[in-house]
Amino acid sequence: MEHADSAGAMEQLRSRLDLLARRPPSVLLLEGGNEKERMDMGLYWAKALNCTSARELSQQGQPAKPCGTCRVCRQIANNEYMDLHIFDGRITNKQDEEKPGPVRALRMENIRELKANLGVRPHGNGKRVAILQGMGSTREEALNSLLKTLEEPGENTVFVLLSPQRAQILPTLVSRSICLTLPWTSSKSTKKELNPQESSLAEFLGSGNGFMDKIAGKGAFDATMAAQLLVCCQQSLARATAGANDTSKPLDNIFVRIAGNAAWIAKLCLWLAEAQDMLSYNVSPARIWEALASRIFILLRNV
Repeated sequence: MEHADSAGAMEQLRSRLDLLARRPPSVLLLEGGNEKERMDMGLYWAKALNCTSARELSQQGQPAKPCGTCRVCRQIANNEYMDLHIFDGRITNKQDEEKPGPVRALRMENIRELKANLGVRPHGNGKRVAILQGMGSTREEALNSLLKTLEEPGENTVFVLLSPQRAQILPTLVSRSICLTLPWTSSKSTKKELNPQESSLAEFLGSGNGFMDKIAGKGAFDATMAAQLLVCCQQSLARATAGANDTSKPLDNIFVRIAGNAAWIAKLCLWLAEAQDMLSYNVSPARIWEALASRIFILLRNV
């Protein structure tokens, strides 16, 4: 049943990408899932923007569902398409220089080359797609050089950022992105014990009790705990939105109440992203979560 739920959630995400392709965002962030699932979804997005059948559907105002079998779709699947560029921050500069492959290192020289080509029309009739993964702090210089480009990449280019969690990449990149979350895979054998703050927050959101007192004490709630709780919320919201909520997770049972309202989901995603930004600027973790928990509590009272 869990596998079926996950497959259904992935199909829903592909359908959302089909709709987005009619007016594609400049930067798309795909988080969650596993590495292969994120890359597969990134390549699906490239197909939706370049497949001839998909573009014809989009021009007719219909979802841009790629055929998966045409020459363009096959080239994208094999990373042979000339308007597809993939960068991975885990590839070292030495590896990239000695054995350059279809996936390039996320280093300054390659980013400069990409930026130099942005003003040139793509080889095909669709979009130039640049996929970035492995965006750790060791590649911060290259990523910072892209910030201005990510704001205004031009009408012919879109960027796709892949990350296990948005909290693992620069907040400035997250703020420029439309974020979609793939379902996190789990099993009874691999589930971790509940984060105690997760249970406490769920209790507060349900009844207004407990959470504020537990994080108020000196040293009771640090930045690591605050970040972990943000991830718990992001994961629960993603599962609830995808219809794959885990009843053993207390926050899933809370967030499923707003899963049918796109405006409330967008608002909560924005609040979580703002909280992540504030953590990066060393704002008190307890103060951040006092404000965020209060906002969510009030939102739920309007459901």
